[in-house]
Amino acid sequence: MKSEVINDSYYAGFEGEPEIIFMYENSNERQVLKLWNGYFETLLDCLVQQTPVHEGILHEYYIHEGWYEESPWEIKNVEKEIQLFKSFVTNEITEEVIKESSNIIPILPALTRDIITFLEQANDSGDNVYIVYE
Repeated sequence: MKSEVINDSYYAGFEGEPEIIFMYENSNERQVLKLWNGYFETLLDCLVQQTPVHEGILHEYYIHEGWYEESPWEIKNVEKEIQLFKSFVTNEITEEVIKESSNIIPILPALTRDIITFLEQANDSGDNVYIVYE
């Protein structure tokens, strides 16, 4: 029986709200990073303003497909997504987004680091990573 390791610190307090789950598994365990959709979409909104939307997570978010239509949705190029999240710069968040999401913006740097760590662990172990939208 596989053990399951769940980090739900970015979903605690938002139970019943839409959630995003990053997940990978191997023969021994399943790793889960559970996020409140509001945090994830705000992060992606910021990234859309900071980087071109060509493929991967940003593209799927921008056209509202990917995990929205097909869940679980596999992240095809984990390394590329690691680089995407590493490119997030809090100094480049627009004043408009700061005003609209003032309670969310302070969470984003830690959330981004945790997503990067999660993806790096999956990538290092060679496991497939999926996004589940619930």
